[in-house]
Amino acid sequence: MIVDRLGRRFSNLRVSLTAACNYACTYCVPDGKRLLKAKHELSAANMLKGVQLLQQATGVDKLRITGGEPLVTPKFDQFLHGVMAMNLSDVSLTTNGQLLLAKKDIIRESGMKRMNISLDTLNPLKFQQIARGGDLDTVLKGIDAMLELGLKLKINMVPLRTSNLSEVVPMLKYCLERGIELRYIELMRMGHLRNNNSYQSDFVSMEVLLDEIGQEFEFSRTEAPWDSTAARFQIPGQGTFGIIANESEPFCRTCTRLRLSSSGHLYGCLSNASRHYIGDILDMPNHLALPKLQGILVTALGDKNLSFQGEATVMKFIGG
Repeated sequence: MIVDRLGRRFSNLRVSLTAACNYACTYCVPDGKRLLKAKHELSAANMLKGVQLLQQATGVDKLRITGGEPLVTPKFDQFLHGVMAMNLSDVSLTTNGQLLLAKKDIIRESGMKRMNISLDTLNPLKFQQIARGGDLDTVLKGIDAMLELGLKLKINMVPLRTSNLSEVVPMLKYCLERGIELRYIELMRMGHLRNNNSYQSDFVSMEVLLDEIGQEFEFSRTEAPWDSTAARFQIPGQGTFGIIANESEPFCRTCTRLRLSSSGHLYGCLSNASRHYIGDILDMPNHLALPKLQGILVTALGDKNLSFQGEATVMKFIGG
């Protein structure tokens, strides 16, 4: 097991199946152009081999499928069935929900138990302004379909001061009524927001969020797992919500996450642009691949920062 001086190790793997996305969210891309897949994306078979090697090298037992938008790539079906057959304690998915209805049968057949759906507003006009793609009604029907399958859902919302701050409470009510945990995500200084004035204009802190919620609900903070990214809060008799407060309350000192991009690069830290290519070892026999991979992982773990500092890397390229 590879462990650093803070006791951090890699136990949670996030795999970006593709850099492509059918949205062009304002906080992700600056020009409204939808992201395309990388020029040399790994095949589903190679990505599965990468997961197997990483599991052997680190003992990672939790995996989240991310993107871009993972449901847009033909690799999704093969990859999902492959990882569900592995000895992982948890496999989940982060999606914008636009294609959930089309993938309903595959998700049901796979046995997946939970997923996160990104949704920033319940207002159709604001949805178009923020996402710059897709349509709200299809996403809401997809959410209902996943609830019908019995999946445990979380909804991820990025509050933006200039567009959807007024929906902090309505979104929470929507989720509480359906037994969904809403997670507010503080705007991150990633990609084009790294050194951009619009970041300060749009940023909403955990303090502001709690003030907004406190006008409608009584709540108390509750415990979260040691390596959780979210501060969690309980509303008595109604449910819970979380805040991923990467600026207000960074979780870097307990981070156990490792990211594998669709182009075959490992990222040990969101707040560090360092990346490590493993595509060239995926065709090697295990006895040759594992020593090389372990050396890379030691370096990747050393990339982890003690606090979130932002980075020029575009989040969608490496997964959430």
